[in-house]
Amino acid sequence: MMSDADDSEQMAVPSGLESVAWHRAFGALADKLDGANFWLATVRTLGRHVDFDTWVVLIFHHRQPPRILAESDEDDGADEALFQDYQRGLYLLDPFYIDARDHARAGLYTLADVAPQCFQNTEYYQRYFQRNIVADEVQFNCPLDAERTLCLSLGSTRAYSPEALGLLSLVQPWVLALMRQRMHFEFEHEDGMPPGPHPWHPSPQTPRELESHQSLTEREREVSQLMLGGSSTKEIARRMAISVETVRAHKKHLYAKLGINSQSELFSLFWQARP
Repeated sequence: MMSDADDSEQMAVPSGLESVAWHRAFGALADKLDGANFWLATVRTLGRHVDFDTWVVLIFHHRQPPRILAESDEDDGADEALFQDYQRGLYLLDPFYIDARDHARAGLYTLADVAPQCFQNTEYYQRYFQRNIVADEVQFNCPLDAERTLCLSLGSTRAYSPEALGLLSLVQPWVLALMRQRMHFEFEHEDGMPPGPHPWHPSPQTPRELESHQSLTEREREVSQLMLGGSSTKEIARRMAISVETVRAHKKHLYAKLGINSQSELFSLFWQARP
C-alpha cells in the first residue's frame, strides 16, 4: 500500500507538463511549422513556463559566419547592432559557437557546460556578452549535417534556477524535433547573406587568406581565438591536443608578429579586423 509520503513524491512533478494545455501547446506549434511566426510562437510557449529576456535562432556553420533566422525585437534597436557585431566576428569567441563547431552534438546546453575557466575576464564577455545577455544563457542545439548546427538560444538577466533547467530538459525532445522539422520550411537563400568570414576564422577558405593577416599561422590564429574566448593555457593545450609549452610558444610568436604585449591589445586587433 502506498504511503502518503510516496503519494506526495509522485505528485511532485511540474503540473504544466501533466496538463492537457501543455501538450496542446506543442501540438499547436506543430501546426505552425510552415508559418512565418513559428519561432516567435515557440519562444512564447517556452516563456509561459520559464523566464528569459532575449532569444535568437541561428545556424552555426564551420566555414561561414552564423546565419540569424529570428531574434527578439527590442524597441531601441540595440539588439540589431549587437547581432551585427556578432556576425562580423564576435561569434568566433562565443563558447556556444566553439562547442558546436568542435562537437556538433544535439541537446540542451548551459553556459556552465561550454564556457572556459576565465570566460568572465575576457573582453568579449565585458564588451558584448554582459551587455547582451547579462547573466546566463541556455541553448538548444540541433545538428543539421557535418558543418551546420541549428540553435535556439535563450538569454536571461538572472541565473537559471535548477527548476527552470529541469523543465527545459524535460521538453528538450519536443523542442529539438520541432526545430529539425522547421528546417524544411526555412529558405536560407532568400535571406540576406551574412558578412564574409573574419580574417581569424578557424577555417579559412584558401591558403592565401590564411597568410593575409599579419602572417599568423593557422595554429597561432586558433590559439589567439581560444585565448580571447577565455581559455587558459592548459585548456588550450587540452583542446588542441598539444603541450602547454607549445601553447606558450605559439603565444610568444603571435605576440611578436603582431607587435603587442597583452590580450587587450590582441582583442583590439581582432576587433579592427572584422569585415
